Amino acid sequence: MIPLNSPKIDSLRIRIPIADVLINGEHQEFLRTITTVNNDGEILSEHTRTTYFNADETISASYSVRSHFGGDDFVYIGFSSKLLKQSYFQGIRKENIDLCLDFINSEGLLTVTKDKLLEAECVDVDFCIDYFIDNEEGTVQDVVRVCNDLTRPLKQINAIPFTRGDNTGIQWGHRDKVGKSYKKKQFLKYYAKAIELNYKSFEFKNKYLKDALNETIIDINGNILSKGNKFFDEKKLMRVETTIKNKAHFNSYGHNVSTLKQLLNLDLNIDFLQIFSRPMLHYMTGYREVIHKMEMTLSQKFKYEYCREVALKNNTSIENAVPVIALNFQRGITPAVKRARRDLKNSLYDIINMAQVGKKTHKHNSDFWNKFIEEIQAKNLIP
Repeated sequence: MIPLNSPKIDSLRIRIPIADVLINGEHQEFLRTITTVNNDGEILSEHTRTTYFNADETISASYSVRSHFGGDDFVYIGFSSKLLKQSYFQGIRKENIDLCLDFINSEGLLTVTKDKLLEAECVDVDFCIDYFIDNEEGTVQDVVRVCNDLTRPLKQINAIPFTRGDNTGIQWGHRDKVGKSYKKKQFLKYYAKAIELNYKSFEFKNKYLKDALNETIIDINGNILSKGNKFFDEKKLMRVETTIKNKAHFNSYGHNVSTLKQLLNLDLNIDFLQIFSRPMLHYMTGYREVIHKMEMTLSQKFKYEYCREVALKNNTSIENAVPVIALNFQRGITPAVKRARRDLKNSLYDIINMAQVGKKTHKHNSDFWNKFIEEIQAKNLIP
């Protein structure tokens, strides 16, 4: 079973004081000191391995020990819903957190109690939603194309589309480069989930999900209701994923979440969807908004053509021509000039958006395309 259209926790890291866990001093690698000596027995170097991930196994948590500003040591444990094995698509919940706890303790690096686990601070929490594209002809690749077209042409927005057969999706921003810019750089990714499992996580899928994804459901009379999971489709099953970095990031959405216990007690209802909609609205312009802006004024047409001429003259894209134009018209380093330059750039970007996005997204004039757009708007995949 693949739960659709509802948010769930996919992965996270927790931070626990090292004094709250029992370290296995007999582990062959984790927190072992490696000493290098020369032929005379002189110690050349000593190194303690403070990180561990078992790449030889299908599933493993990640472990590291760090201190902050010379203070006490903390153990960081990163884990995902893969620890749930057959229940992978259910996401991490308070009803199944014991499975995660048992797996972490079974890896043999350390032992932690459930109370200490729940008291641990949580960071880098990945939330996700799985969607199925119902439109008969629409695909995840179509969603990616539309989202790429609707991405705002701004220098500070970094959209990365993936269009290979073994990797289909698009992402905005990077998980590790958010800093304190929660509203402007929150990581957001759309991708074909079935493709990811079939190509990048094939061993995990084949070992733990094969039976569940291929099971045949029959009624009391033996009639076949469904054969295999119809939602596990490379072209139709899409996952939306975003990362909430820490407590301050949660607070920006009005949620007081610091510990794992608080995270598991979150009500992942319709109001919680704002953690996906806020970055989406920041990165993309609205489809309906583009339709309303299709008619340019004479002044806007003149400015658009001027941007095109500058782009051709400089052998660059029309988006990259905007900063050149703004600098030519607004030179100087005073705050007033900088504001004027910024306002000019934003106004030119808006004009480019009207022409470029409108042209790209409205070339499909058919009932199918209109219904497809209506569906992905209803699923809040585009503004």
